[in-house]
Amino acid sequence: MNAQPLTPPTEEPSVAGVRVRPVLPMLLFVLLVGSALLALWAQQSPVAPEPISRFAPWAFLAFAIGFAAYRLALVAAKRYSAFKAFAQIIVAALFFMLLLLPQVAPPLEPAIAPADLLLDRDPRVRALAAEVIGYREAQSVDPAHAKALVALLEDQNAAVREAARKALIQLNGGRELDTPAAWKERFP
Repeated sequence: MNAQPLTPPTEEPSVAGVRVRPVLPMLLFVLLVGSALLALWAQQSPVAPEPISRFAPWAFLAFAIGFAAYRLALVAAKRYSAFKAFAQIIVAALFFMLLLLPQVAPPLEPAIAPADLLLDRDPRVRALAAEVIGYREAQSVDPAHAKALVALLEDQNAAVREAARKALIQLNGGRELDTPAAWKERFP
């Protein structure tokens, strides 16, 4: 029998028509996806454990270093464009630097209720708080807020008195009363 010499295949190996890639690029791809998802989740999630939040950017850096070494090896072997390789390495470095920025805002302090601001020292704050209460509570009146607005009818600042009067009119369904005493009677 004639034995034919074995020759290496000239095509890349494939399984069911899908090319099988070398192991290193596949590992780099898995590391990219995993580290990027971990880093983005750790930055956006307020429930991420602190050690994971600290570790996540460095996991992406591990990918970036492996990726850069792989791309530079391809460039040295003249199998990849140097321009594309350096552009990709720069993008990976920029993404890593963005991951170092803190993204989760610290918990907000509890908001100050507008009714609490009716007692502020600044007359502009008192006037604005009265205006906000007038708009917010036009449908459902809180008697404590209405009583605080009635007290502002005797404020030393004219703008505060006017804002309180307008807010009380809104709370009273658009009807105005003549005197502070009438407002006190309406909102005891």
